[in-house]
Amino acid sequence: MLTIDIYSEICYNNFVWGNSIPIAENDERICEMQMNEQFTILKSGAEVRSRIRELAAEISADYAGITAESPLLLLCTLSGAVFFSADLVRELTVPCEINFLKVHSYQGIRPAGSPIFDLGENIDVRGRHVLIVEDIVDTGQTMHTVMQNFTDKGAADIRICTMLDKPSRRYPQLKDLVIPDYTGFEIEDLFVIGWGLDYNQKYRLLPDIMVYHPEAENGKEQ
Repeated sequence: MLTIDIYSEICYNNFVWGNSIPIAENDERICEMQMNEQFTILKSGAEVRSRIRELAAEISADYAGITAESPLLLLCTLSGAVFFSADLVRELTVPCEINFLKVHSYQGIRPAGSPIFDLGENIDVRGRHVLIVEDIVDTGQTMHTVMQNFTDKGAADIRICTMLDKPSRRYPQLKDLVIPDYTGFEIEDLFVIGWGLDYNQKYRLLPDIMVYHPEAENGKEQ
């Protein structure tokens, strides 16, 4: 049976050597993996790319009046949103800049506590139109911390673009405070990997968004 590590290797090799053929459709081992109880595809790479183009068109329309003298500032959250941000920014048709921030809040598959900035806390956003680009919004705690930080630092306005949203996981006190302006896909309370999303720093290179079932690996209920 194909393991997720072999799948990652295939994805990496196709990326490095420039294979333009969708590997999920052309490698028997990929097809075999799709039946693995531990990993199931939630959104294919093709679906993600199509949705990113739609989001970019919507964002570009909303910021159509922005100028090169004061471009849209995208703040990409490391490390999960790197792939999503890179694909998104290439599709935008308005002047923009990109910077990066890192906020630590997760260990494994469960929250580790209050969000703490590791990078980007003091990015100058005074008078800027800011778009925070996130891989996934769930409890809303990290996003609320980020938004509050840059609001306090004088951003003209702040919007959120997230690849995935889990509204069912939102903390009750944040339901009306953390509402993404642009959402790729709204999903149920699932643990997902791929397209930048990780499990303990693994599986980010997977070209699809996949559901990870750790209980299947352990052979017991989670």
